[in-house]
Amino acid sequence: MARISTYPIDNNLNPQDKWIGSDANNNMATKNFSLESVVEWLNFNAAIDSQTLRFKYQASATDISRKKGSISLEADTAGDLDFSAINALVFSAFSLRYASYGKTNDISNFYTNPLIGSYVLISDVTDVSTFGIFKWDSSSQKTTTPFYSIGLTYVTGNGSLENTKDYFISLLQYDVNAAGGDKTEIFNQGTAAKVWDITHSLDKFASVSVVDSAGQTVYGSVDYISKSNITVTFANAFSGQAFLN
Repeated sequence: MARISTYPIDNNLNPQDKWIGSDANNNMATKNFSLESVVEWLNFNAAIDSQTLRFKYQASATDISRKKGSISLEADTAGDLDFSAINALVFSAFSLRYASYGKTNDISNFYTNPLIGSYVLISDVTDVSTFGIFKWDSSSQKTTTPFYSIGLTYVTGNGSLENTKDYFISLLQYDVNAAGGDKTEIFNQGTAAKVWDITHSLDKFASVSVVDSAGQTVYGSVDYISKSNITVTFANAFSGQAFLN
């Protein structure tokens, strides 16, 4: 057998190309490893510095039979599940990556902040055209178990969850208000008036920017009545919008 360094380099890789190596799970027996299987191992275990949240859909599950790294329904239900029919799922406190390693990296705090009030994408790891977009409404732990009931509102999508298939959970839009960040509100003045009486829910002395119905900025005298009530007085009556921040 010639030296390995003398063999030509193959720049045209194929998923069925093979390496030869030792199998640590079988007394270091010599085995072939396909390029496809190595890529799948790297993806499944998020081994290349990835923070991907990956879960396996478990169609038939109860509180006793739920597996770490799974997503499932509250009730034991067999078969596929259309994304449009989903309004709640049960998530493991451990992603599939950590469950496969037997580690105890609990990610359930993530289910509250930043996810509550935010929008997420649930997508098939092998087919991005199979997906559901949801608003993440709530998170509550199922009694003394490492599983969480997640309330969801369906927005749009295509396809379904299929038993034993893997899915990514991705944050699409973060709800900064739910996390205690800066809050904004828009007030609509539908009828023309010289004095706008604005009631809002920001619970602070908000800054105010006003535009008329043509979108032109208009300046007035702002009086703060309270943290939830403002009056703005203008030289002339008009209708428009006030942006509170």
